[in-house]
Amino acid sequence: MSMKRDISRRATLKMVAAGLAAPALIRASVVNAAELDRAIGSLIMVGFSGKSAGGSFVRTIAGHITKGRAGSVVYLSTNVGTRKDVLDLNKLFHDAGVTHIAIDHEGGTVQRLKKAQGFTRIGSALNIAQSTSPGGAEKIYEVAARELAEAGFTFNLGPVADLHRSYNPVIGQNKRAYGEDAATVIRYAGAFVKAHRRHGITTALKHFPGHGLSRADSHNGFVDIRDSWKPEELTPFAELVRQGLADVVMSGHLYVRVGKDSDGELTTFSRALVRDALRRRMGFNGLIMTDDLNMGAVRKVAAPKEATLRAASAGYDILLLSNSLKPDADLPAEAVGWIRDAVRHGQISEKQILDTATRLRRSRSA
Repeated sequence: MSMKRDISRRATLKMVAAGLAAPALIRASVVNAAELDRAIGSLIMVGFSGKSAGGSFVRTIAGHITKGRAGSVVYLSTNVGTRKDVLDLNKLFHDAGVTHIAIDHEGGTVQRLKKAQGFTRIGSALNIAQSTSPGGAEKIYEVAARELAEAGFTFNLGPVADLHRSYNPVIGQNKRAYGEDAATVIRYAGAFVKAHRRHGITTALKHFPGHGLSRADSHNGFVDIRDSWKPEELTPFAELVRQGLADVVMSGHLYVRVGKDSDGELTTFSRALVRDALRRRMGFNGLIMTDDLNMGAVRKVAAPKEATLRAASAGYDILLLSNSLKPDADLPAEAVGWIRDAVRHGQISEKQILDTATRLRRSRSA
C-alpha cells in the first residue's frame, strides 16, 4: 500500500472514530440559527474571481460578507488589476463589513502588489537580513505596511518564520526565510511584525511548525517532515509568541509527528498541533489559521468539504479557502452549511465556534 493511500485510510478511520463520518442526533443550540451562521461565517477567509468591483462574482462575495457568511477575503495575483481597481475592490469589501482583507506581501518573489499599483518593491527576506540591520528592516517594512493600509488592506500573510536552507524548493530557493539560525529569524520576523502593527496591519507567522528544512513543496502535495524536522524550527514561533509578536500563526500543510507515540498526521487536520502544541504548551491565545485548503497538499487527501470540516474540527480560527481550483461565488454559503450541519450533529463543538468568533471580533477591534 502506498504511503499516500495509507495516510488517507488512517485519516478516514480517524474521522469515523470521531463521529465525523457517521450520523448523529441533532444537538440543541445555545444561540439562534442566524447567530450561529454568522459565528461560523467569521471563520471563512475566501478568495474570489475578477479584478473589478463591478464584477458579478465579486459582488456576490461581498453580499455573502454582508450576510455574515464570510468574515474575510484573500487576494491572489489574479485579482490584482490597476491601483484604482484595488482601491475600488477594497472599498466594496469594507462597505460589506469585512473583518480582514489579506494578501501575500512578503517581498522578493512573494509580493502580489507591484510598482504598477503604487507599491514599493521589497527585497526577499534573506537579502534584507544579509544587507541591513533589524532596525533597517523595520524601516523597509514600515513603508510596505503604510502602503498596504493606505490601499485598504488589513492583513499581510507574512512573515515567514521558517529556517533557511538553500535546498528547500519553496522557502530556501526563493529566499523567503531570514537565515539559517533561529536568532536571526526571530530578530527580522519581529521587525516585520512591529512595522506592520504601527499601521494597523495584522500579520501571520508561517509555516508552523517549520517548513524550511523540508525537501518538497506543499503547493504540489503534502510535505512529509517526520524525518527532516528539527526542534530548532519551533524556536522562532515559540519565542515570537513569548515576546507578544504573534498576531496569527499559520500552519503549513505538513505531515508531522505530534507526540512521541504518533505515526504522523497532516498539520492542517491536527487537533494535537492546534490545541496541545500551540494553545496549551506554547500558551498562544491569538488566531490560528490554515494555509490555503485548495493547495495540492490538501486536495490529494481530502475533498473541499471534508478538508473544511476537518480543519474546523481541529480548532483553526481562520479557514483559508482561496476558491481558485473551481471558483464558486457561493462557496461561503456552502462552507457555512457544511459546518452548521456538523455542529448540529455534535461533530464540531458549538462552543469552539463561538470562542473563535469572539477571538476574531477582538482581533478586529485591536
